[in-house]
Amino acid sequence: MKKALIIMLSLTLVLSLAGCGGSGDGETSSESPAPAESESTPSREMEADEFKYYGIGEAAEYEEYRITIDKVERVSDTSIFWNPKEGYSYIKVYVTVENIDTEAVSVDETPLCIVRDGDYNAELSDYSRNTDVINFLQDGIFEEAYLAPGTAESGWLTFQIKPDEKELTMKYDQLFDTVFFRFTVE
Repeated sequence: MKKALIIMLSLTLVLSLAGCGGSGDGETSSESPAPAESESTPSREMEADEFKYYGIGEAAEYEEYRITIDKVERVSDTSIFWNPKEGYSYIKVYVTVENIDTEAVSVDETPLCIVRDGDYNAELSDYSRNTDVINFLQDGIFEEAYLAPGTAESGWLTFQIKPDEKELTMKYDQLFDTVFFRFTVE
């Protein structure tokens, strides 16, 4: 927990300094594309290809975690939700998070999020809808856990998707662009 807090605080500091920094010596930023580059459309595609995408059943490792999406299924009976949103579909994503470190770690109750339009955006992306599941129907739901070395937490998460959405990209922990999953919803 302390390790995660230190990493988050360090990242916040680095991003704050990067956002406020400037050389002031008249040079242009290295992040600004050259005119020839800005006309090129593949730059966004190249950016997306920098990441490795994992599929269903493939284990991804990040720092002290091994994350696997075990299976994905559509939720046919939306009566498990307090207030299902009209015009949307729901899926259950079965996930396992394992501690591969030598120290105990904590796992949030929503370790995955959907990424839409090539980037995580809170308005376009979806957090797990597990809080909308009626209490007595939550058997097997993924819960926040404190994992000892070598132990794992498994369970399902529910997500709201567009009815015509079949190709999904998810990522582990919305704060970091480190572990991505890409799969088709049947």
